[in-house]
Amino acid sequence: MKELKILLTIFFLTIGQTILACDCDSQGEFLTVAPTTKLVALVKVTKYLTFKDIYEEKTPMSMEVEIIEVYKGKETRKKVIVWGDIGNLCRPYLSIFEVGKFYVIAFETGSDGSKGFAHKNEKITDYSISVCGDYWLKADIKKKIAIGSITKKEKQITLVELKAKLTKK
Repeated sequence: MKELKILLTIFFLTIGQTILACDCDSQGEFLTVAPTTKLVALVKVTKYLTFKDIYEEKTPMSMEVEIIEVYKGKETRKKVIVWGDIGNLCRPYLSIFEVGKFYVIAFETGSDGSKGFAHKNEKITDYSISVCGDYWLKADIKKKIAIGSITKKEKQITLVELKAKLTKK
């Protein structure tokens, strides 16, 4: 009987972890997923805003980005807030984005944090990034290129070409 209780406890704990974890299949490379998002922009990460201790490490939960150029969508603000993962939101951990570096990011709309399934202070006027595909590319401003999984075959593209491809779609 004691073994049955232990087995059931392990079983239910495992199911609970599965339910809370992010579970998604890759939706594809950047030029496949970017046209489906609200905003695609060349941005510079200016600073991390909020942090949470995860495994005794200060992990960024939100960051401020400066919009350098909008490639798709509309955004009039020069700086916006982007929220990352808390372990179950299917978003990247923001520590992969370096302060002072440039990226081309396909953004999703933020969530209303007061409704539960998001960061407490997140707003629908903020942004998030999906991890269920290649939703961001590194950008080299000096060389004017984007680097990453652009298509199955392309790993590098000029920023001018990238913007043109996103404008067509």
